[in-house]
Amino acid sequence: MKTFFATTLCIICCLNKMTTNEKFCYINEDKKQKFESFISKFDVYDKTCIDKDFFQQRDERNGELHTELSKQEFSSFIPYDSECNCEKDEFYYRPCYRIDKNDFYIVAILASCDITITEGYPFDASLLITYDKSGNIIDYEIIGIGSDVEQYKTEFCKKENELLITQQSFTEITSASNKYSGKCNVSIYRITINTDGTIDKEVIKEYEDNLSIEF
Repeated sequence: MKTFFATTLCIICCLNKMTTNEKFCYINEDKKQKFESFISKFDVYDKTCIDKDFFQQRDERNGELHTELSKQEFSSFIPYDSECNCEKDEFYYRPCYRIDKNDFYIVAILASCDITITEGYPFDASLLITYDKSGNIIDYEIIGIGSDVEQYKTEFCKKENELLITQQSFTEITSASNKYSGKCNVSIYRITINTDGTIDKEVIKEYEDNLSIEF
């Protein structure tokens, strides 16, 4: 009798393990298919160095009704940063470009919202994200922010996986036509994508200045 119960228990455990493994395989396969669909939304970047063009929304493809990324379908692949001036539900995301490395992908997404938490309307954030080949996010960084009181520019490229960014954010402004003048916080920083897909941000200089900038 003891042998019968032990055998029965062993069979039940094996069946449970098989069911669990099947579910795990199904989940992995589903994630793989979703990531393949997600990464295909980005055009392959054909330049040697990453510059401002990498963070531009890609062109609409033939037969495409819109280029916006589906939050419902791809939410697990899109990071949200609480430092952004938008509620998470207000964001919409547009694909830019990607670079295929041996072990990971480098991807640019334009994150935008029309209703902001504070001033700065409308809001755009250029996201730099790295994924492993399975679709897991390795790292991400906000490259720069644009709005009616903020702008950034990507300086010329010196190294393959390195960017130099200047971010300008007005705190006190007067506007005339398309020119803003006033107190502006300026931050210059270097973004480096390492060989393992991690991203480093090094602040080179921060200062406040009275500027006149044409937007």
